[in-house]
Amino acid sequence: MTHADHLIAIFLVVLSPLLSGMLGLRRLRMATPGGVAAARARTYGRVVVTQWARVGAVVWIWVWARRSFADLGLAWRGGWGTIGALVGVAVVVAFMLRQRREALADPDGRDEIRARLEPTRPLLPHDRAEYAGFAVVAITAGICEEILYRGYLPWYFAHVMPWWAAMLAAAAAFGFGHAYQGARGMLVTALLGAFLGAVYWLTGTLVVPMLIHALMDLHSGDLAWRVYAAEVDDFAPPLADEGDPDGGPVDAA
Repeated sequence: MTHADHLIAIFLVVLSPLLSGMLGLRRLRMATPGGVAAARARTYGRVVVTQWARVGAVVWIWVWARRSFADLGLAWRGGWGTIGALVGVAVVVAFMLRQRREALADPDGRDEIRARLEPTRPLLPHDRAEYAGFAVVAITAGICEEILYRGYLPWYFAHVMPWWAAMLAAAAAFGFGHAYQGARGMLVTALLGAFLGAVYWLTGTLVVPMLIHALMDLHSGDLAWRVYAAEVDDFAPPLADEGDPDGGPVDAA
């Protein structure tokens, strides 16, 4: 390993959560109601640029040190493990699409979705136009975070611990990177990181974890703008009967 490897690992584990998570969310929470949409768009742009910059640094070191990209997970490996994982993804997607249709059609279901998304509400798209920018973020995160947290960090930690422990350590770092979501959000994200690490181990490639990660983020963003767009209808007071300003029955006489 090089000194640059140590610097990148320190940045991902310690500095990145503060810079890209807590500070970014703080900017959004401090934005005025009229300026929050613009602040959200700027945040999306910063996330895309910084994520690719981090991956660019890793790739540069990889090329400079003449390392195999297969060690970073950037190689396609077919086989039954990959086929099984892809079939599993297809089944889960079909199930989730059915569930989301039912939830979005029900006001109580939309309330549950809002409650689940509340910790990250400022970051999520609130209309269809914002979702276009968020989709770029979701795809970027699916690719870049898998390279960094399922490819690079486990490779780095594996120099001083078994592979499975290195993957769990990287999953913990991934959870800490989402500290702005609160304790529950960190735990859920760490468990997701461990799951994606297991998928990487099963398939031998980051392609499938990238696909899962991107689809999950796209799903969350799509749910968000739909339930936030429906808030006006869900929370509007019921209209009085048009025949009587007080809402009472119309007197036929």
